Amino acid sequence: MTATMTAPGPVLVGVDGSTQNASAVAWAAAEASASCATAPLVLVHDVETAGPSAGRAILERATTEASSRYPQLTPSSELVAGGPAATLSAAAHTWERALERAPGTALVVVGRRGQGANRRISLGRTARTLTHQDGPALVVVPDGWTQELVLPDAPIVVDVGTLSSATVAAPDSQRTSTDRVEQAGQAGQAGQPDQAAQAEQADRALAFAVARALRNGHRVLAVASWSVPVSVAGQARAIREVWAEHADRARQVLEDLLAPWRTLYPEVLLTGVATDRSPVLALLAHAEGVELLVMPRGPRACAVMEYADGPVALV
Repeated sequence: MTATMTAPGPVLVGVDGSTQNASAVAWAAAEASASCATAPLVLVHDVETAGPSAGRAILERATTEASSRYPQLTPSSELVAGGPAATLSAAAHTWERALERAPGTALVVVGRRGQGANRRISLGRTARTLTHQDGPALVVVPDGWTQELVLPDAPIVVDVGTLSSATVAAPDSQRTSTDRVEQAGQAGQAGQPDQAAQAEQADRALAFAVARALRNGHRVLAVASWSVPVSVAGQARAIREVWAEHADRARQVLEDLLAPWRTLYPEVLLTGVATDRSPVLALLAHAEGVELLVMPRGPRACAVMEYADGPVALV
């Protein structure tokens, strides 16, 4: 559980020449620039999109735009073949080895959608594919985003997942074996990760967010969701009382999750909010105008990225 500041890896951005893609290139250039030019910016274009000749022109135009905005940068460019999603991941690993950076330090940046024919789909094929596969940290930037939209005190929001309903309901010592079996069955049927896997995902997302906060000086807001288990419906208790009890317990569970991070990194303002709203709706509400929204990969990330008005990082 650490957010150690290591040498930043390369920032690779997929470039397709579309107007929707310009925001992704701008975000990637700003990210490389914020690392004091120690994180090289690499522009990647897949020749299958427009062909070699047009591809070189697209890369030259994007390179010029990035350099004019951030003169301290010396962007590299790569013309590749094999599909944008696969080539971006492969290029990230190649650059990590070439720069002798730790595996997993590269950052891949793509636009939310590119030049696909179906304009009704807001999340493009490349972004969707990278969202569901393992690989370097991924940042998806919606078209229309600009750095000017981010206020100086904007937080970094991080999704720490859904708090276990049984854990929220009562401490483990008070839970029966039937409670544990019921919870495990519900999680399996819903396709949710087990508690150990979810805790690992939350730690990974928090580490990414805290490391960024240490670098940029932004505060961090951790968002967790909770719900009242169906089994509680059979209890002869007032709904308001049950909800209040679960809300209090959820807040305490979240505070316990964040406490070690606050101890390790007291210079980071780390707050949390536990909500019984739909996780997707809650994240979208808290992510309005943020510096960055950090999430684990998976179906929830896809749903959020469809509508987020700012960059979303998947780790």
